[in-house]
Amino acid sequence: MTTAPPLPSLIASAAAQRELQPRNDLHEPGWLFWEVRTLNMHRVVGLLHAYRHFTDAHDCEATIRGAVARHFKPSWWRGMAFGVVADVRLISLGTEDLKILVDGRENAKGTLQWVVLVDSEAQVALGVHTWMEAYLSPVYRNTLRVLEITGYQVSSARKEKDGLLKVLTGVADWNVALRTFGTRRRAFPEFRDDPRRDP
Repeated sequence: MTTAPPLPSLIASAAAQRELQPRNDLHEPGWLFWEVRTLNMHRVVGLLHAYRHFTDAHDCEATIRGAVARHFKPSWWRGMAFGVVADVRLISLGTEDLKILVDGRENAKGTLQWVVLVDSEAQVALGVHTWMEAYLSPVYRNTLRVLEITGYQVSSARKEKDGLLKVLTGVADWNVALRTFGTRRRAFPEFRDDPRRDP
């Protein structure tokens, strides 16, 4: 078993694989950010590396969304999505608590696609990802994978679609299946912890 790299190095490496650049010009105490912005895409990864203890999911959500909103604004023509890793002293939240934080559909103020809480002392990591495979999904997977192979106890859960999204994505997938008969393509690919598994 090897030692886990420091969280800033681990996140920087995972973010760089998706072409996110460090935002060293931003000054938010206890935070580091990486960003990629193009004409039609805006993605951000944040790391809260100052130890925190969140009293509940609402405290966690206010901290995360507040820090991101102070530095990143979605455009009307292009939404913004982000993922966050938080270094905490004690993970008092469970996966059901974290599912409240993650957005199941687009959020006009910025879509939180995933969140990971890491307790470095106890070597425990807990993550929740939205139901859909997205641009930042590899950052989530790689972060948890590195933590797991270095001895962390890792738990990952998925926030499922709500009723309306089940209907809408089902119709869209059916439409794609009709147009691409025999290809097993889907309009909205679902997130998988291990993308090598068959659908």
